[in-house]
Amino acid sequence: MTNNNTITPLSEDEIITILIAANEIIMYGGKGLLGKIIAGSKDKRIFTANLHHSPAYGAFEGMKQKEIMEKVEWVLSNGYLSTDEKLSLLVFTEKGWDTVKDALAEDFYTELVLAAEFERYEYLEVIRSQSPDLRMLILDVIEEQGDTDLIEMLMAWLDIEIDKPLPERIHEVIQKLDKPYARSGAIDDSGSIEANKKWLALPADIRQMFIRNVFCGKCLDAVQIEKYIIKNHRDTIVLEGRCKTCGHKVARVID
Repeated sequence: MTNNNTITPLSEDEIITILIAANEIIMYGGKGLLGKIIAGSKDKRIFTANLHHSPAYGAFEGMKQKEIMEKVEWVLSNGYLSTDEKLSLLVFTEKGWDTVKDALAEDFYTELVLAAEFERYEYLEVIRSQSPDLRMLILDVIEEQGDTDLIEMLMAWLDIEIDKPLPERIHEVIQKLDKPYARSGAIDDSGSIEANKKWLALPADIRQMFIRNVFCGKCLDAVQIEKYIIKNHRDTIVLEGRCKTCGHKVARVID
């Protein structure tokens, strides 16, 4: 290993960039593969494992490979990363995880917002592949940002999440994201929580059937509802939102 005193200490941004790249291959690859990710390598293994999708891919592109590997060695020798004894696969140290965890959560939040905008629900599988600790941090960021456009994405996440206590935490975030609607007078806070519980109690396929089968008075046809909120309605609940086709206000009573 290169002596860490022989090269210039890395900046905080460089350390975080390398750790973000490392997150993709924890207990999967070693320092050589890490160097290829940040170098923007065209190596077949990079593309086979979809490592070119890493936000840190090509971060040090154009830099000599020797210099890149010196930076990787510096991160290792300064205790941000370590390797397991059997296969020399990378693992985070406590120091490394504490350094990068917030940046990782912010990156995944940004990607989740884009996925929600373009209805790429398959991105939830990427979220699910992260450690439970990181998933919790992502939920913390979602709650802090208060982005109500993520409610439907969170409901889809809840359908596939099985690692406790994550389902409970997702449900809690969904409820808290409803509060802006309560403050605007659209619904009362207690009704929001109760209505969400009723809605989430329905099987996922039934919820999708209701979402895609709402009558629009302007289109004069069954359409998909979007940007909807869930309200109590007598003994049941109602979805109120917009027609995905024309944007007209629509509603669907769940009977």
